[in-house]
Amino acid sequence: MKKSFTILIISVLYIQNISAQSAWTREKGSFYGKFGVYNVSGSEYFNTEGKPTVSNTFTQQAFALYGEYGITKNINAIVNFPFLKFNKYNVTETVAGIGNPQIEFKFAILKKIPVVALSVGAEIPFANQTNIAFYKETNTTLGIKEFINLPAGTPDFNYWGTISVSSGLGSVPGWVSTFFQYNVRTQNFSDRLKYGFELGYKWSPKFWTNVRLVSLTNGKDKENTPVGGIINGQRTEFGSLGVGAAYEVAKHWSVTLDYQTFANFLVQPKNVYAAPFFQAGVSAEF
Repeated sequence: MKKSFTILIISVLYIQNISAQSAWTREKGSFYGKFGVYNVSGSEYFNTEGKPTVSNTFTQQAFALYGEYGITKNINAIVNFPFLKFNKYNVTETVAGIGNPQIEFKFAILKKIPVVALSVGAEIPFANQTNIAFYKETNTTLGIKEFINLPAGTPDFNYWGTISVSSGLGSVPGWVSTFFQYNVRTQNFSDRLKYGFELGYKWSPKFWTNVRLVSLTNGKDKENTPVGGIINGQRTEFGSLGVGAAYEVAKHWSVTLDYQTFANFLVQPKNVYAAPFFQAGVSAEF
């Protein structure tokens, strides 16, 4: 049963920690929103020592909303909410749950090249921590159907601060961004450090792509740190490599595609499932 629980790292940590961040802020009253559908599935698990093993295959599909709004020209509000997740193993039924919303505020520090911003945010533990999935097959020895708990989010309230730096590339229609983030977790979970880099290029007025590298490392254990933190993401580390694209299909409206995979050359994966991530979305900007 222990192996079955390990897969939850993908659903509660990987999805919410793979994105890079830029320093640009939106103008007052402007809005960017995105509706996305993502899928992640894998069976290769790296334990807390970084050694790979093979377990049951876990699959998650989810619907997510992301939005940015310019409160002023120097302050933006950001919301990221995976509002519905579907979790299952290849040996269990599918269960649904509401994910944890994230709320963030970005403050412009410098608006000339390079652009510098400071962000503060928090993740609210809204997800139900009891989300039972029954196995498809009956345990013939016990004569019952066994079950497993598949919550759609971590149980702790956590918050973070991020410093990001961005710049255009002069006459080249592209940009570069880097960021560093310190994430404080409550309930005695270890804090985390997240950092990354993004390079983007605009091929035409309607089409752009980007490449991003993101790393997540775990801090030292706190006093009375929970042990065996597989579902809650304790002692999880990984690096990721991603590519994204967007194409404007109509005024204000675009379609987006994202792909993410693990990058072991950045950070040795620990306490995480190595599985590719795919997302398709529709965005609007006004």
